[in-house]
Amino acid sequence: MELAFLTTTAKGEQPYWNHIGRSEGASTHTITIVPKLRSDAAAQCDSRLMEVSTPSSPKYGQYLSMTEANRLFRSRGNIQKVKDWLKQNELEYTMEGDFFRVKSSVEKIEKCLSAEFHDFTSTDGRKILRAAEYTLPSHVESSIDFISGIVNFPTKGKRDFKTTTLKKRQDGTVTPATLNSVYNIKDNNVASQKSTQSLFEALGQQFSSGDLADFQEEYNVSVNPVANIIGSNNGWYCLLNPNNCGEANLDVQYIMAVAQNSPTTFWVIDENSNDPFLDWVVALSKDSNPPLVHSISYGSIVSEEPRDDLLRYNTEICKLGLRGVTVMVASGDDGVANFEARNDASQCGFNPSFPATSPYVTSVGATQGPESGSAEIACSSATGGIITTGGGFSINFKRPAWQETVVSNYLKNGPNVPPLNLFNSTGRGYPDVALLGLNYEVYIDRFATPVSGTSASTPAFAGMITLVNGKRLSAGKPPVGFLNPALYKLATAEKVFNDVTSGENNCCAQGGPCCQYGFTASLGWDPLTGLGSVDFEALSAALLKM
Repeated sequence: MELAFLTTTAKGEQPYWNHIGRSEGASTHTITIVPKLRSDAAAQCDSRLMEVSTPSSPKYGQYLSMTEANRLFRSRGNIQKVKDWLKQNELEYTMEGDFFRVKSSVEKIEKCLSAEFHDFTSTDGRKILRAAEYTLPSHVESSIDFISGIVNFPTKGKRDFKTTTLKKRQDGTVTPATLNSVYNIKDNNVASQKSTQSLFEALGQQFSSGDLADFQEEYNVSVNPVANIIGSNNGWYCLLNPNNCGEANLDVQYIMAVAQNSPTTFWVIDENSNDPFLDWVVALSKDSNPPLVHSISYGSIVSEEPRDDLLRYNTEICKLGLRGVTVMVASGDDGVANFEARNDASQCGFNPSFPATSPYVTSVGATQGPESGSAEIACSSATGGIITTGGGFSINFKRPAWQETVVSNYLKNGPNVPPLNLFNSTGRGYPDVALLGLNYEVYIDRFATPVSGTSASTPAFAGMITLVNGKRLSAGKPPVGFLNPALYKLATAEKVFNDVTSGENNCCAQGGPCCQYGFTASLGWDPLTGLGSVDFEALSAALLKM
């Protein structure tokens, strides 16, 4: 008996993709088969992660190796069933962690899955193959979470940044010195070369090494190239169109300015990837020595992502935490409504982002004010902030215990809390922290250009944690790993956060509408700036003691 599995169609749901015609049988296609983990994997991973991430736990910092983390949750029976099935159908594969990469002719894949592939192009030039549906034999269907690269279209995605061009320097911009002054960073040199960091890049973004060198020279940053590039990078793309490198240059220049001399990886996911986030976690699952801190300035709208993908991605992030890896994710630039509302007010509502809403990442929002000598408030287009910091509540993941107290307090006592029936008030709240996100001076095509977004605050905060890791490693301690249990504990125990109590996030980025509902900043945690911004020296000292 054969069962229909993950059926969808392209044309009705994804007009962003244009149908070209039937795929050639001899053409090559790659799919990723994701076998199910043990039935208790998600719950067990969460439990173990809390043990190694909670400062009061006797197992705090006792991380696992790649082999241990993968072995702990895999189902050997499910993996063997998939292997046998692929062998029967004469499909060659490679194992990447616990994932199967199958690269074969369209004809063979179609026969195996009873599918019919068609070619599609996106409005921005990407090309993919997709089928309307496929079927799996009943004996193997129960062993597979999902298969990527067949029916689900890549979401349009978004570079979470917005630029404005200045003809000359002006007040009100952020430089590395601004961050050091506002957040009390006294030394930007990483204390250990084992304290590594990485940037996730997608949607065709490339960085310019020439712009990086100019930036480092201009702002007295240690001249240091990117240590490792995974994937392809061509800085000449910046000359063709500055938008090709805006996000990437921002990420590289500021993470390396905050955490100077840290070995930095630029991790590029192919712009034609079926699922950039999945491809990234697949690659990390087989990396025995991954960078310790990762910064992600990209996001998609949760409701557009297949639930099976979200759940498995979330478990893989949990496994990274078990290995001592920290993941930072930008909370978004269009308030609670998210980026589709920027050009369409009918899309207003509560539309959380992913992976910012994963309970195993540290989500970073944006503030404004200190760059112009004013008090720090939530960044909003309504207050001249160009973008509006994203935030809200997950629709997929329940509220973790480590944030229960502060989020419950906000829902009970926060100002102008929207009607609870409009959003998932029991979900994981985000962001967790926030930093300046307005008018970062970034060198793009050899000129300083101000760039705004949570994609600016995220690599800056990631660099801070790289500095903390450097101090811990030089003192013979493990890296901080999954950070959130420690952050929320410190929020009630020590003065490490600058509470941000003013601002709203009902508006989209500049040029977009202001929606009826949003959240309002308050005392303590709120879904705009999280726990607030940080006093780095206080945060570093507190984390170093753990």
